[in-house]
Parts: sequence; C-alpha cells; structure tokens
Amino acid sequence: MRSMEEITAGHIQDERVQSLTDHLDGTMRLAESFGAGMGLGAEAGRLGKIHDKGKDTPEFQDYIYGRKRGRVDHSTAGAKSFFENKDIGWLRLIGALCVAGHHTGIPDLGSKVDTAETSTLQGRMKKDISSVLHPELYSMDSTSINKNHLNELIASGNSLDVMMLTRMLFSCLVDADFLDTEAFMNNQPVRKNEFPSLKEIAAMFWSRLEEDGYFRPKNALNEKRCEILHTCMRKGEGKQGLYSLTVPTGGGKTISSMAFAMKQAMKWQKERIIYVIPYLSIIEQTADVFRALLGNHAVLESHSQVDYDSLPEEGSEEAGRVAERMKLAAENWDAPVVITTNEQFFESLYANKTSRCRKLHNIANSVIILDEAQMMPVDFLKPCLHVLEQLVHYYGCTVVLCSATQPELGRYLQKNPIQKNPIEIMENVGELFQFFKRVTFDIDGETDYAEIAKKLDECEQVLCIAATKKEAEKIFELLDGEAMYLSTNLCPAHRREIIREMKTRLQDGKPCRVVSTSIISVGVDIDFPVVYLQYTGLDSLIQGAGRCNREGRQSLQKSRAHIFWTKESKKSLFMRKEKQVTDMIRKKYNAEEMTEPSAIRTYFENWYQSNEGNLDYREIEKLAQSLSFAEIGKRFHLINDSTKSVFIPFDEKARNIKEQLMMGNRSRQLMRAAGAYMINVRYSKAQGQSDFMKLLTQGQIEMFPGDENLAYLVNMEDYDAELGLKIKSEDGVGIMW
Repeated sequence: MRSMEEITAGHIQDERVQSLTDHLDGTMRLAESFGAGMGLGAEAGRLGKIHDKGKDTPEFQDYIYGRKRGRVDHSTAGAKSFFENKDIGWLRLIGALCVAGHHTGIPDLGSKVDTAETSTLQGRMKKDISSVLHPELYSMDSTSINKNHLNELIASGNSLDVMMLTRMLFSCLVDADFLDTEAFMNNQPVRKNEFPSLKEIAAMFWSRLEEDGYFRPKNALNEKRCEILHTCMRKGEGKQGLYSLTVPTGGGKTISSMAFAMKQAMKWQKERIIYVIPYLSIIEQTADVFRALLGNHAVLESHSQVDYDSLPEEGSEEAGRVAERMKLAAENWDAPVVITTNEQFFESLYANKTSRCRKLHNIANSVIILDEAQMMPVDFLKPCLHVLEQLVHYYGCTVVLCSATQPELGRYLQKNPIQKNPIEIMENVGELFQFFKRVTFDIDGETDYAEIAKKLDECEQVLCIAATKKEAEKIFELLDGEAMYLSTNLCPAHRREIIREMKTRLQDGKPCRVVSTSIISVGVDIDFPVVYLQYTGLDSLIQGAGRCNREGRQSLQKSRAHIFWTKESKKSLFMRKEKQVTDMIRKKYNAEEMTEPSAIRTYFENWYQSNEGNLDYREIEKLAQSLSFAEIGKRFHLINDSTKSVFIPFDEKARNIKEQLMMGNRSRQLMRAAGAYMINVRYSKAQGQSDFMKLLTQGQIEMFPGDENLAYLVNMEDYDAELGLKIKSEDGVGIMW
C-alpha cells in the first residue's frame, strides 16, 4: 500500500486523501449529467476532467500536504488547456473562462495588452505554469465536442448569448465540483436529489384542487375563477414558448398559473417549475399556498437573506473553512418546485460568482412563472427580457409573464424569428376585467396625516397603504383607536402573525384598522371593505385596490378605494416619475376608467417611453460586447441600496436558531429557518451614513462571530411590538423588500 504522500491528492480531510484522478473523474461524470439535458454533456464533462489540472504539479502537492505555505494557482493550467486548443470551436474560449474562474468567479476576458499580473483571462493566459506530473490525463478529443450545437446556441452572434452559454457550462462545472468535494469531505456518497418527482407532485396538485372544491364552484365569483383555471389547464397543453397571463386581481392567478405550469411540464417533460415573485417579503406566503397543494417536501424557497458571495474562497486556512461553511447555505435549485425572488433569479443569470451560478443548469428545461411581471425593474428591463428570451429559445424553458396590470413588452423583445411576442393565455381579458370590477375609486385629493387618521378611526374595518415607511408610521401614530401596522421593519415571522390576526378579525366582523406600506399590495390574500391609497403609480394603486372587496361580498358602490396625497408626498422625489405618468392617465381617463386594460396599456407605454434611455441603465449589453463577466456581476444588482441582514430573536424558536448561528452553523435548513427572523437594513461602510452602521456603532446590533454579513439585535427593547425594528427611516426607504 502506498503511503498517503505518494498519492497525487485532490483533497485531504484529516487522514483521508481523495486522489486527484478520483476527483476529476467524479466531477466529470456529474458535470456530464448536468449538461446532458442541454445537449452539452460532452462539453461539461471535459470541463470537469480538466478543471483541477493545476493540482497535478509538484508545487500544489507540496502545498496540499503542508510542505509549502501560501497560495498556489491551480486554475490557470486547466484554462490554458482549453485556450491553446484551436480545434474545439467556441469551447476554446468558453472552457478557458469556466476553468479559470471555477473558484473565484468567471473573469473578464480583458484585452491582449493585459499582463500576467492582471486578473483577466487574457492576462492569466500569459502566466508561466509548471508542467504537470501526469499529462496523459488531460488529452482532449476534439471529435467529442459538438461544435455545431455550440454554434446554434450563439447563432445570433450576440455576445450576451456567448455569456449565457458560458454561465450554463460554468454552472455544470461548479455544481459538480462542489458536490463531489462535499461527498469526500463528509465521507458520504454524492448527495442526491431526494425530492419527489414532478409527476408525483402534479398528481397531488390535481387531487388537492379537487378535494378543495376548485372544480365545484358554489357562486358566480368562483365560477369565473374556475373558468380561468380551466383555460390555463387547456392552454398548458400547447407549445413551449413565451406566454403572458393577464388576470384581474382576485381572479385566482396564483393557482391558475401553477395549473398551466403543471400541464406544460407534463406535456414537455420539464424538470421543474420556478415561481419568481417580486418581493422577498411575500415569498413565504406564496410558499405556504403551494405547500398546501403540493406537499411540504416539494417546494424549495430560495431566498437567503445573507450574501456570502464576497467571502474569500482561497487563501488562509480559516478563510477556507468559513467559505466552506457558507457554501452549505447555497442552493443548486435541484427541487421540483422552486420559489424565488426577482433579485435572486435575474442576478444569478448575470452573475459570475460560483455560489450564484451553481444553480443555472437547473433553470434549463423548466417552466418559469414571473408573478407580477410589471415589477421587473425598469433600469434592467432590456437585459431581463433578453435573458428570458434566451431561456425560451435555447435552453428549453417556457416562460409565463403574469400580471393583473400586464405591461406592453413586445417592442422591447429581440424579435427572435421563433416567436415575436408573448402568447396571451386568456382569450377574453376585457370581459374578465369588467366581471372582477368590485371597487369604486374616489380621488380625494390633497389632505394631511391627521385628516387621514381621523377617517381611518371612523371606519370599523379599513386598510391604509402609505407610500413610504416614514409616512405609514406618521399615520399609524396619529390613530386613536386600536390598529395594526405592517412594513419590512417587522421580521417575516412577526408579519405573518399580524396578517393572521387581520384575517381572523375581518372574518369575525371585529374592528380591524391597518396601516401598511405597499408590502400588503402584492401576494397577500386579504379582503377589506374600504381602502385608502396614497398616490403612486397606477399599477401600484390598482394592486392596492385589489385588497378591497376581494371576494365581492359588497356592492360596487359600498366598496371604496380612496386616493389621497399630502403636501409632503407631492413634493417628494419618491416615485416621482410614476406619479407623473399617472397624472397623464388621470387627464385621459376618469376614475372609473383608470383600471381598464386600455388605461393600463397606455400607462405602461408612457412609463417605458419616459424611461427609454434607462432600460439598460447599467450598460449591461454594452459591457457584454467585451465579455466583461466580473464587471457585469458587480453592476447587475436590482436593488441599488446595499443591505445587510439583522437577525431578530423574536421568539423561542428564533432564540434557538441564534444559538446555532453563534456557534458558526450555516446549513441550508438553518439559514432558511433564520430567514423568517431577518430584516434587511441599509448598509454602507461609512460610519453614521447608513442605518446599519448607526445600529452597529450605537451597540444595538452585533455581528455573529466570524460572519461579516449577518448581525443580530442585542436587546429586544429596540424592537417595538407594533412598529418593529427601531430605525429612523429616510423618505422612501425599503418599501418593497
């Protein structure tokens, strides 16, 4: 038997050694299986076989066995194997980018003048690399590479298509690398998907719908919802592609869109369904709906409120241990149903970091539902739409754009010859909007906080949706009667308690006065007889009005949505452009016509025209021309404000989670459980300039040991039982996330 140090090591854990050959073979097999569904099995497999070529050197073996200190570059050698091979078509460049970045992230391509000291691919290809010990392991048969298929995936010649293909292959590599490494480190077989199949879940879904009476409506409202459901089921049997689903608020859009997705998935053997929602604040509510229909173990919530992408993955031994723990919180989206946010979804598709990109191969061959499609961020609209088209045309996805206020997006699509515009699922949109019209709008005009508070106190059951946290707090504090408050300053677990209390009081006919930010406008199934809406964009007003007479229990005349503004809000820059476009609509349509499809269409036409020069505000498509992966990864952030998470030890369960976090535990399950008690707080490094730094310098929060990204509230006296975390919010802060 050979001694431990005679083995060319890929990894060492205590006294156990994983040979480099075993690691390369294991990674190759996994990567090959991940790429096969995209027709990229051979290409992904080659990445896996060659990615750690740089470990097969005397320098690295001395390092891994502890005979040499410091960092050894083991990524460049494998990258050079691809870059110097001119017989493998696009895989020459793409393979080099993937292997070069399999630890630190896909680098920028750079230019030919870059030196060996730069971090770009062009620079790194000029580095002197030691000869490997076993060169026979890394030969590459160019005949196994499907160059024609690679060309098909970038047939447009668009650099964004090249980048997407790179990220997809990169995803296959890094997920395979991680899983094989994890298996060795844990001394266990490679972790396998233990979720039920999508076919099993679909059977349960239809059974639950039948049991819960979705197919046996007992009134006119539910008959119409059933009609919408059946239309979605029928259209789900159609071709793959890009769809829109326009259903008025209260029409059962959530369930019907999932029914379409299930039919589509069964028809075309899709791997999973990905449900994308605009706000982190409602993800758990949506997940609860689907768990009730699909089972507790079928649904994965992907919404880590802690971003560990920036932590070092190489370097000191301690940094390595920290990074490895943090990686355990990352998801590869191997579940049959994934619920995530716009932020997670789109930022992953434009990311360059391993933890973000790992999941991408599992997005291919999926049905993707974008709930509240109008909430795609306007500053990133063009790159968001382009990536959706890529997924449809090249990676076997069906995409559904869902909304009660459907934006006009056709003119901003790339006009791919396969499909020029989204296919609308509903056949009678105008009729549906007339049927579901259950609210009378009143333009109350200018008022003040005291007057609004007085009007709310005069109502037994009423909802007021303010434009900002600051204004919501002002109105709430002026109320004389018993009331509830809702914003993202309350941790999700606390918000759920309040929403449950709201629903109980409304159902029992008890007094229920609520002041909220727009967090309640989307995804919260709640029914008030009267709502007060602070003036914002038309789509936001319609969403807010959707919380009034939702079940049609009152007459149209009795169900009032009052629209108001104050002197302060009129002067505020917050949502200024949205309000200006809404002003234009008010001049053209009266209050009763503002919610009709023609008015909504006109609103979005004017909204996008007013932002014509900012639909790719961060110049993502321009940067793509130079294959600037790292720079795009830095720039593509849907939420401009940097945040850090504060954990709130809200109840006994939270306190138990806190104890585990204090010990450095970071499992996937633990982080998902912790998410129910986290609040995102504005962050900047400058002391005294951000809410997070104020809380930190004042001793109200402390960082968890060894964690640069997650803090905890020290004293629960700083968490108000009604208003949540005590932060002096600036105008317009953090309504939606």
